[in-house]
Amino acid sequence: MFCSNAWTKCLICLIFLTSGNAECPKPQVEGNVVLTDDALLMNDFPEGEEATFECANGYLKEQGSERITCTSGKWSTLKLTCKKKDCGAPRKMPHLTYEFKEGTLFGASARAICDKGYQLMGPSYRQCYAIGWSGRPRCKVVTCDKPPEIMHGTIIEKPGEELPEYGGVIQYSCNEGYTLIGNKSIECIEDGEYNSLPPECKDVNDILLKPTTISTSSITTTSTVLPTIRVSGRNNGIGEHDTNAATENAAVVGSGIGTVIVSFIVIVLITRYCKRKGSYQFGEDRSRAEELLQFQNNYVECLPKVPTVHTYHYIKTIIQKYVSLS
Repeated sequence: MFCSNAWTKCLICLIFLTSGNAECPKPQVEGNVVLTDDALLMNDFPEGEEATFECANGYLKEQGSERITCTSGKWSTLKLTCKKKDCGAPRKMPHLTYEFKEGTLFGASARAICDKGYQLMGPSYRQCYAIGWSGRPRCKVVTCDKPPEIMHGTIIEKPGEELPEYGGVIQYSCNEGYTLIGNKSIECIEDGEYNSLPPECKDVNDILLKPTTISTSSITTTSTVLPTIRVSGRNNGIGEHDTNAATENAAVVGSGIGTVIVSFIVIVLITRYCKRKGSYQFGEDRSRAEELLQFQNNYVECLPKVPTVHTYHYIKTIIQKYVSLS
């Protein structure tokens, strides 16, 4: 009886001691926390042992304790909470801005954008990592090729750089005796090209009065009209303007006078021709009217046979038209 009670007490003590020294399993990792390196190296977690945690890469401690304790084979509750790291705005660079569609927290990306007239050097996007933003883009000003030289002219103004940069203007001038045709200046634009071709310098003698033929029916006259000179304005394209409106009007009037003179000569020839044929409509003696009536049909057929005009009325209209212009 006594022995039985002793063994019972011994068994109870053994169970108590065994349960009190129970080990905890290896801690489980969840969310954005991880075990520290020291905790990862541990293989046994006996009663009362502690395990330490830390925030995962790219996360920072927000609140709570990093430790848990093994008690009766179970771990205490972890109170540590972590939040994403904020990289903030990247450091400012000249002529460079960023587009943040995903914000600035860990894992987000930002697009690099250069100002007009500048080209991007480096990556187009930057990533927010645990150590900060990746990459180092920068913006370099756009340059154009060396400005072209022109014949019979020279460059009178240009930027100091060998290769003109965006916005740089090159101005040209012609030598004495030559006239500038086109834009007097060209500008380096954002695509690395010039906004127009360089001008040309033309010999003044080559662009003086040029003969122009004007034909009215079968009558051909020659008049002189000054050529059109192109003038330009910076960034406004090339416009065309008459060199002198008065000169152009004088040329038209001169052409009309020439046509009138020729028409008058034609009428005189028609009159003489038809009088020889016989017609009482051109001042003949009425006593001879009967004699000349037989030639009337010849006169009617007279005008159409003249190769320079169709009818007398047509020539009269031409004369009145050009006389009114003068």
